[in-house]
Amino acid sequence: MASEAVEVAAAAMTHPKSANSGDRGQQEPNRAPGGGPARRLAKAAAWRAFALAVYAGRAGAALLGRRRQVEVLVYKIDRLGDWLLAEPTLARIVAATRARGGTVAVWAAHESEALIAWRHLGFTVETVAFDPRGMGAKLRRAWALVRLLATYRAREFISLRYSPEPIREFVLAHVAADETYALSWRLVPGPPEAVPHEIARHHAILRACGLEPADARELLPKFPGRRDAPSPRVVLSPFSSAPIKDWRDNSWCEIAPALVARGLHIAIWVGPGQKSRAEGLARMLSERVGEGNVSVRSGALCDLAEAVSEAPLVLTVDTFTAHLAAALDVPMVCLIGGGHYGDFGPWQNSPRQRWVTHALPCFGCDWQCSRARVECLEDIEPAAVLSEIEAALKSRPDGDDPPGGGATGPGGRGRAPS
Repeated sequence: MASEAVEVAAAAMTHPKSANSGDRGQQEPNRAPGGGPARRLAKAAAWRAFALAVYAGRAGAALLGRRRQVEVLVYKIDRLGDWLLAEPTLARIVAATRARGGTVAVWAAHESEALIAWRHLGFTVETVAFDPRGMGAKLRRAWALVRLLATYRAREFISLRYSPEPIREFVLAHVAADETYALSWRLVPGPPEAVPHEIARHHAILRACGLEPADARELLPKFPGRRDAPSPRVVLSPFSSAPIKDWRDNSWCEIAPALVARGLHIAIWVGPGQKSRAEGLARMLSERVGEGNVSVRSGALCDLAEAVSEAPLVLTVDTFTAHLAAALDVPMVCLIGGGHYGDFGPWQNSPRQRWVTHALPCFGCDWQCSRARVECLEDIEPAAVLSEIEAALKSRPDGDDPPGGGATGPGGRGRAPS
């Protein structure tokens, strides 16, 4: 098997739907129960009310002729990077379904809309919030899913979201489908073999559907668009979805002079909500390399994709930019911590992509860090990152490295935790 995660989770794969619960209790990450008895009772009552609303809505939709019948319904309410990793799997599902004259609908996250628009995907996508903040927003998401559950009926329901959170479990329990395919994952504290564990999970789902490729590497994203004459702008994407996954700002400042010495400019790419933080980092970098050598950029996803495709180098933490650079086969160095190490990265389309970590025995902590500081990232030395930058820039896209080009520094690309 490609990973322990798929071996354990395979017990939860269902075909047909009645076996859906599987061995889920063994697979779920350890989490403290939320709130006291009163809060838990309130949540249970809310879920029951939502379930009744699904059945009532289903009856109403049938009376009004608003039920939607599709051949395949896919659940992928997730972040941008997770959607990108799933795109080849989605493409196989859509192609196979259309080949037999069927229709496909996908339930995705609002957060994926920019990527879906950029990639011009030719199938129906319904979106809801992935990670709403506040009780009101969570209720709106729940009601949005109630509406979808009441409206849609499918012959096959495929979940490409594997974290067994309550909202996904509610959907699995109440979706109107003849057959359901789902896995419930647990973290695997070690590196992947040929592909990240997430890709291995996709491969297992496709195998159950009879759609798997012979080689799981065929499910790795690979996009055309790499420019042969790159610009001098290094894309630096230093901030992930959570600060615990970020490298130290001071460390970025330590490697900046070596980049500028090569005649490169540093373009810090961030989301709209990260601009003030990026401007602070830009000031720190400018003190080391001069204000004219640093800029802050933020724009549409197509703008980021163009910048990455033109970049001589991408520097990033474990975020969407890392997966985009790997898919475009751009020279890239990604600093990855141990919280989900092996689940979504490292992966590469060629030795141009390098993943750097500081290996520790506590990998697979789900970012519930047990240390006084985040050593798996903070203890990555700038010298090791500079070594990986050299290796990435020397590597060839066909994988035929020059002598020494494939070397990794301490805690380097694909290094297993000790």
